[in-house]
Amino acid sequence: VNIKNIRADNGVYAAQLFREACIQKQQNLTFCAVGAHWQNGIAERFIGTITQHARTILLHAMAKWSDVIKEDMWTFALRHAINFHNSLIRKDSDFTPYRLFTNQESPWSLRDFRIFGSPTYVLQKELQDGMSFSKWKPQAWKGVYIGHSTCHASSIPLIYNPETTH
Repeated sequence: VNIKNIRADNGVYAAQLFREACIQKQQNLTFCAVGAHWQNGIAERFIGTITQHARTILLHAMAKWSDVIKEDMWTFALRHAINFHNSLIRKDSDFTPYRLFTNQESPWSLRDFRIFGSPTYVLQKELQDGMSFSKWKPQAWKGVYIGHSTCHASSIPLIYNPETTH
């Protein structure tokens, strides 16, 4: 993607280092007026839509598992909403937003997604590694699905362990 124009809020985007990077990449940088978020309407609408989706996702999970899911899971709900949004084909297009922006297939398939905050059973590490395990011990632990990992293959989910809080 070749970005030609950037419309930004003041703040960090007004920093000299960012301005120099824009000049070096031949990108036109303009700023919104103070409090004039409507000047960047497309981005503001997207932020509002994703924020509302993430809020709904998190509130639903908190209602279903209130002793485990708390407001501090907000960043995971937001990332989940963004990934889901970027993996859906829109009515007016044959491609996902991810494909339109990167010209590559989305790393996530719809079948990779689960309901945010849903209970998930994870096989004990010893059994994953092919080692033997006492038949009197639980073979899995109960975790919570909170999206996809950004550090592993796109099909690898993030599972929160309520016992260890990791």
